[in-house]
Amino acid sequence: MYMERYYRFINSGIGKKLKEVLNGLIPGLIPEPVPVKVPVRSPQRQGENRRRG
Repeated sequence: MYMERYYRFINSGIGKKLKEVLNGLIPGLIPEPVPVKVPVRSPQRQGENRRRG
């Protein structure tokens, strides 16, 4: 629950300015989120695998 509040604050307008100031004083203190690619199978593919098995 605390992490949810933290991310809401950091991603708000005031939070973004605060993050810039803190990262200016101590570089890398609050890292930017990095998008991660997650492989997802399409529903059609899963159906084909079931028929073969």
